[in-house]
Amino acid sequence: MPLGFDSYLVFLSIVTLIVVSPGVNLALLIQATPTNGRYAGLMMTAGFCAAIMVHASLALIGVGAIIMASAMLFSILKIAGASYLIWLGIKALAASVRGCPVPAVVPGGTMTPSLDLRRSFLRGFLTNILNPKPAIFYVAAFPQFLDTSGPATWVAGLGLGASHATIALIFYGCVVLTVERTTKWLRRPTVWRTIQSMTGMLYIFVGGRLMFSRAPGV
Repeated sequence: MPLGFDSYLVFLSIVTLIVVSPGVNLALLIQATPTNGRYAGLMMTAGFCAAIMVHASLALIGVGAIIMASAMLFSILKIAGASYLIWLGIKALAASVRGCPVPAVVPGGTMTPSLDLRRSFLRGFLTNILNPKPAIFYVAAFPQFLDTSGPATWVAGLGLGASHATIALIFYGCVVLTVERTTKWLRRPTVWRTIQSMTGMLYIFVGGRLMFSRAPGV
């Protein structure tokens, strides 16, 4: 049975709320865009979207369910994700405590980025793919919106994943462009140190919560 329009709207509403809720993705963009530029922020956004599609694909082939059902695999994934977030948090806090200056602007008004486009994409991708929470969402959500016995399951499932990725691309793309317009203010030393401190604490807090989370049913 094909996915009904009403069910599709429900799915879109759920993923929209997930995307716009303040969290690590938003913090990454606010921290990275002022010092690395618009394209780095957009590449990080592309990394978020790529991770969404991977989570959707893994759920469709059953890998997500296997991870959720295996305490060991779930623990490996959550420890890797939590460690990565905590590492990012420690780096941000260390920069704030040391009072590291905002990367200099070179003649012509362009910035010398600390993250190139490849690393920006990788950071966005790793932050999301190492988080088991999206895997849990897709494992739990897909049976509610898909006829898993039908031949068009893959098409419908990838369509839902692409819809989620599109919403993320639009929202986070707007965030990047908005942050870019306020870059001059964000690059003020006091403001920048505050951003580093707050994002660092957020990364560590989310990483700590993830570290002690349990797989569904455990």
